Amino acid sequence: MSKTYMEYIDEISSDELYEGLLAYGFFAEKLPPIFTSVPFFKYCKDSNVNFSKGWNEHISFRVMRNINIPRVMGIPNPFKYQRLCSEISRNWDEIRNHFRNQTNGQAFCISRIHIRKKYREKCIFEMNYKNWRFDGNPETELLINGKNVSRLIVQADISNCFPSIYSHSIPWALVGKDNAKKTINEKCWYNSLDQLCSDMKNGQTHGLLVGPHTSNIISEIILTVIDKKLYDKGYRFIRHIDDYDCFISNNEEANLFLRDLEEALMEFDLSLNHKKTKIINLPIGIEENWKHVLSDLPTESKTGEVSYHNVNKFIDTALNLASEENNLAIINYAIKKLKCLNLSKNGKDLAAKRLMHMAVIYPYLMHLMEEYVFNPYNVEKEDIKIFAETIYEEAKIKNDFESMCYAIYYAIKYDFTIDTFQNNYQEEQRYIFSSKDCVLLLITWIYFMKQNNWNDRATQVKPIKKVAKSLKKGDMDRYWIFCYEVLSQGNLSGDWREMKKANVSFIEDFKNNMQ
Repeated sequence: MSKTYMEYIDEISSDELYEGLLAYGFFAEKLPPIFTSVPFFKYCKDSNVNFSKGWNEHISFRVMRNINIPRVMGIPNPFKYQRLCSEISRNWDEIRNHFRNQTNGQAFCISRIHIRKKYREKCIFEMNYKNWRFDGNPETELLINGKNVSRLIVQADISNCFPSIYSHSIPWALVGKDNAKKTINEKCWYNSLDQLCSDMKNGQTHGLLVGPHTSNIISEIILTVIDKKLYDKGYRFIRHIDDYDCFISNNEEANLFLRDLEEALMEFDLSLNHKKTKIINLPIGIEENWKHVLSDLPTESKTGEVSYHNVNKFIDTALNLASEENNLAIINYAIKKLKCLNLSKNGKDLAAKRLMHMAVIYPYLMHLMEEYVFNPYNVEKEDIKIFAETIYEEAKIKNDFESMCYAIYYAIKYDFTIDTFQNNYQEEQRYIFSSKDCVLLLITWIYFMKQNNWNDRATQVKPIKKVAKSLKKGDMDRYWIFCYEVLSQGNLSGDWREMKKANVSFIEDFKNNMQ
């Protein structure tokens, strides 16, 4: 029995929401897994904090999408993020009522990616849900909807969705544009959400940060209103965050849907990405053909293992399909599937070598290596070292700071040195300082601190500390996590100093488990 949108929403208490957003929804999943906001959450909860108001800039960093195009993501100022999480939690009943009003009476769950409690996890948001037992499969139900037969699917996409969301549109969605404008100067909870979102972007009213899970809550507040407008006009569709699949009878209706969708988006200062708009004739496969191909592969031998030959065949097939479909997500899928299978020893060795080679070519795979390659295939430390040094050098040529971060992270995690760092550390540090990349600066500092047994006076560490002092004076907001972790409490002030006094760190297993 599939669940409704509100059944998922109602399962989450305000306290669970607050913890999920602040402790587990602060850092984007694409970052090297060395960051945590759990200590910060505990500090906020135990200290009953009341952080100062005002605007602050955020940290920006680039990650590779599966099409090898960079996406800019953000790490918010922690104090501003806590205030927003607190405000959302405090008004959770009002927000739930909003979701209830927008989804009440809908025959199926339109938003396929939404907030929910997860089994044995405290994180309340994940990028992909497709469990038909709980989420249903409305795509098949919409093929014949009453007396209407779907002959077309209209695929549409919101242009640059999160960066385009106007903070003033939050009150518009919650209480209507007219009421919002009448009460714009009043101290209302919905105006607070507006203000706190802009506070995280240095007072800018356009754009939500990509990465923090609060952005998913805020976007749903707006997009469920758009969903209702379209649903009430008779359209039957599915939405995956900002992607729409609408089931339509004819071309005239398809064009009407696109017009009505564009009008609904314009009410909230959003627009369609016309380059991604498609009208597709039905019937088509519900799932992509490549999934069916890969689901039957690789085959097991009589011993219950997947042989070297079959592992090789599976990877070849995945690469060919990715090339034919122009969809590198197929490789992502294949890597995750291989982990779940019982590979022979030779099969594991082959998989590790080929998948690490792919990650060098396609850096967007980098975040999968530890969980899906190194650990399940028992990759030797020396091989990880060679891989890390290779991607570091390759990434440096392309100014791919994300991959450089992962290379250094692997050295920290698996306890080896990167020879370039050891032999030419002054030159490498000059390059990294010139990158102006906050995450790269921080991971470099952790690396050298660990190499020097956490001696912050070490020759290799002192220049990094000097950079942190300089940035703290002139650009603390855009480098806050680097400055905060590197500097002592005597070099900090205000909320930063108080938090440092409490020994709060945003680095996972700081010192204790990384030596």
